[in-house]
Amino acid sequence: MDHTFVQEINGRSLETADLPLMMALSYGHFTSMQIRNRQVKGLRLHLDRLQKSSDKLFGCHLPDDKIIAYLKNIIGENESCTIRINIFTPDYQRPGIYENDLYVLITKKPPVEPAVAPLQVMTARFQRLMPDVKYSGILSGILAYQREARAAGYDDVLYVNQHQHISEGSVWNIGFYDGHSVILPAAPALPGIMIQLLTEGLWNTGVPVIHRNILLSQLNEYKAAFYTNSIHHRGIITRINQHQFDKDPSALTSLLDRTYDVIPWDQL
Repeated sequence: MDHTFVQEINGRSLETADLPLMMALSYGHFTSMQIRNRQVKGLRLHLDRLQKSSDKLFGCHLPDDKIIAYLKNIIGENESCTIRINIFTPDYQRPGIYENDLYVLITKKPPVEPAVAPLQVMTARFQRLMPDVKYSGILSGILAYQREARAAGYDDVLYVNQHQHISEGSVWNIGFYDGHSVILPAAPALPGIMIQLLTEGLWNTGVPVIHRNILLSQLNEYKAAFYTNSIHHRGIITRINQHQFDKDPSALTSLLDRTYDVIPWDQL
């Protein structure tokens, strides 16, 4: 097994002298991606996420070509790996933050393959601050709710907001299938890169993708449920609280597989 773990900051190797700088990681945001043979799906969406999140948190952003250059520097020829890009600044107390104040930390780890086993999830009432930003520093809250779900015999946690509308999972988006359309929660949630790619692909193949508020009491309207993140494009959810979905999700998994397979890879 490959245990490679590499970190670079602004295109150079991380050094001991940089450790105090790492204390500022919590004031920032990130995106994660799976690289295969030096290619990634949805590069444009990752760059857009980084730009929009930087503008929201800092009032400025780094040019795409700088981030791409840092990416190319850390990824070897034809390499497959997991990449996480953090953008942050230690200068959060300044009245104004500028492009030169921003740091890019890229972490490279071995590639991760999708899990095969489906999830059984328990709901918890929670909504992230700024749900449209993949910001740093939220892990403790996620792990606390996830731990409670696992202690109750479930695999993970699914969030509902104050209106009891389903929003998102701990580190994944959720979708539902009624046999004809894919239905996504309209409640505020992080717009994951994978679910954005699948949404575009489904529409292109004539499968409607509908956003609507989804109550737990409405789960019997759907045949199947699935989750997505940077690793999974068709993770299956078989149970939400006491509600069990159909035992055979093959129609949904086939649909998501076909959609994912035609999403192009972007060369780095």
